[in-house]
Amino acid sequence: MVDPVKYIGGALRYMFKNFIFIFVFALLPSYFLAMSVDLESLARLVRGFFTDGDFFFYDLFFMLSPFNPSGWPFAIACGVCILICMPMLLGLIEKHMRLGIRTFKGVFGRFDCNFLATCVVTFVFFAVYEVWALITAGLLYAESLLLAGIASSVVVLITLIGLVALLCYGASFLLLWLPCRLLTGCGYMEALRYSNQLVAKERGNLFLAVCLPVAAGLVLDLLVVGLSSLGNLNIPVVLTVELLVLLLFLYYASLMFVAYFALTGEERMDLPRNPAG
Repeated sequence: MVDPVKYIGGALRYMFKNFIFIFVFALLPSYFLAMSVDLESLARLVRGFFTDGDFFFYDLFFMLSPFNPSGWPFAIACGVCILICMPMLLGLIEKHMRLGIRTFKGVFGRFDCNFLATCVVTFVFFAVYEVWALITAGLLYAESLLLAGIASSVVVLITLIGLVALLCYGASFLLLWLPCRLLTGCGYMEALRYSNQLVAKERGNLFLAVCLPVAAGLVLDLLVVGLSSLGNLNIPVVLTVELLVLLLFLYYASLMFVAYFALTGEERMDLPRNPAG
């Protein structure tokens, strides 16, 4: 039976319960990623969807990729911040779940231990994502050339939903790679094989745990951008996008370890003990 609630709920509970301790690690990455969004391309796509169904390749690609003409410096800054902040965030979450200790003491020491693994996994993920963004933009643009009007908009939207789901399915294969690498000390390929063995037990649930928050964030993002096209609302849009990115950043960092401990059966020391147990 497919039941992703235990993973989604577990990640959300951990994220909000410990928000005051972990949000600082997501502030800079989420800010720079939000600043990299090409709002003009997004607005043109939203208008095209509701009018003539005409889309341009560069608008589609710039909607998906942070490496656009105006946003690439912010995208690079975001990548640097992720490589600095993510190792410490993962170290804090790991120590809290494994030992039950929730303090910043020793977090900077985890930077050296987690930095290289974070670099490798982040590079692989973003390389895969950029290839996906290029292929997706090409397919959507080709569909917009073959069709017109409402038919173009509907087919492009359905295809986009399907390709986002495919990306999330692929991301579920990488979800536990970092926890397996950091907590077991295995090599990269061995950790990747072990993570896929774990994920195979709950493939459908973990896919939905990855996909549903992305879908919700994408819908809200496009809705906010669509409303902003009615007036000069760039600042509220950027703040909304930053908040969404921040929450998703913390959610997936929490989900990785929630899923790892659940699938390995290791006891989480951050959870209240059962007196009867």
